[in-house]
Amino acid sequence: MKKIKTVFLVLFLMAAACLLIVAGTCPVYAAGPLYLDRAAIDHDTTWSGTVILRGQNVVKKGATLTVLPGTLVKFVWSDEDGDGIGDGELNIEGRITARGTRDDMITFTSAQPVPRMKDWTYIMLSHAAESVIAYCRVEYAFTAVQVHWTKATIKDNIITHNFEGMRFSTADVDVLHNKISENSFGIRYETRGSAATIKDNNITRNGCGFFAVVKCAGGAAIRGNNIENEEYNVKLGSQQREDLDYGGNWWGSADPAAAEASIFDKTKDDTLGRVTSEPCLSAPVEGAGVE
Repeated sequence: MKKIKTVFLVLFLMAAACLLIVAGTCPVYAAGPLYLDRAAIDHDTTWSGTVILRGQNVVKKGATLTVLPGTLVKFVWSDEDGDGIGDGELNIEGRITARGTRDDMITFTSAQPVPRMKDWTYIMLSHAAESVIAYCRVEYAFTAVQVHWTKATIKDNIITHNFEGMRFSTADVDVLHNKISENSFGIRYETRGSAATIKDNNITRNGCGFFAVVKCAGGAAIRGNNIENEEYNVKLGSQQREDLDYGGNWWGSADPAAAEASIFDKTKDDTLGRVTSEPCLSAPVEGAGVE
């Protein structure tokens, strides 16, 4: 009888530990696959190895999620609202420090055997503590990374095969030395009082490089990038009336007329503002992209 009680106690403790992990209420050092389903992470937590997420997972205020180099984070496909976008999310209300290395990057990706764009929703930092996403590969999302009302550094990442590579509004964000490539939109933004620095990035082979939606009067310093995309390098949204300064970038050509042709602004729709591309750089930016 004593042996049976001991077995039941062990099973109970194991079950309790699993519940704590799923609820995100204790630090997690994952040696094998860690499965989280709509977790609320409310204590400092560390991920390593393989982490598989389903649905909306939230890092609550006061908690820090640390993602170690080499970690693989996979989002399970589900589409409960039927909008064609995977429901997998990582929402940061506290803090995220996802800092890989050049030789051991962190990967955020789809769990599908054959991944596709929009297999999961996004990593979103909203009203969060100062955060870092560096040396990560982020792919097959609706938006790889969104930053709103947050101070963040997005640096040395490969952001590819997403509908939007990045989106931000009202954010103090540094976007530095990233490769943002093969997305429908590279960076979609509304400055709305932002203090953004976008520098030394390769923003190439996207459908559209920059989509300035509305209220983008100043607040984003966009300099020293290589910007070469398929449809437009810069496109203004239908309510973007203010002029924008994009001087000091490489546009795939040293010819100002070629740069202007790659921009959708007042020259193509007189209800919009004007984008200034000059001075155009005469050669690609050396050292742009992942360092």
